[in-house]
Amino acid sequence: MTDAERAARQALDDYFVAWNAADIDALRQTMHFPFVTIGPAGQVIVAQTAADFDTDFDALRAREGWGSSTVDSYTPVASAPTKVHCQVTFSRYHPDGARYGGGNVLYIFTQQAGHWGMQLRSGMPEPRQ
Repeated sequence: MTDAERAARQALDDYFVAWNAADIDALRQTMHFPFVTIGPAGQVIVAQTAADFDTDFDALRAREGWGSSTVDSYTPVASAPTKVHCQVTFSRYHPDGARYGGGNVLYIFTQQAGHWGMQLRSGMPEPRQ
């Protein structure tokens, strides 16, 4: 694994720590802006600034019974000294620890001014059969 891939993995771990703490300010610090999300139906959401990014953790808890998420695998698929594309498999858990879901996401991490941060996330479709 390259230094960039290790740095991106650390940024991913920092993101998941903030995600599991439902700490929106800490999440914003793990990102670079503009931040792009490509949703499951192809919708594109662009947060131009940190203030534009938000996640409704209360709704996630109410809708799914979410308690926490984990990174199950991290696979760099392309990298350069200041940019890493990686595929991540994740799981979601209820507060009692029971796994109820998960999936695959493509993340792009970039280094800007010496800081590694997530700049794009896109849920991946199921693999072709």
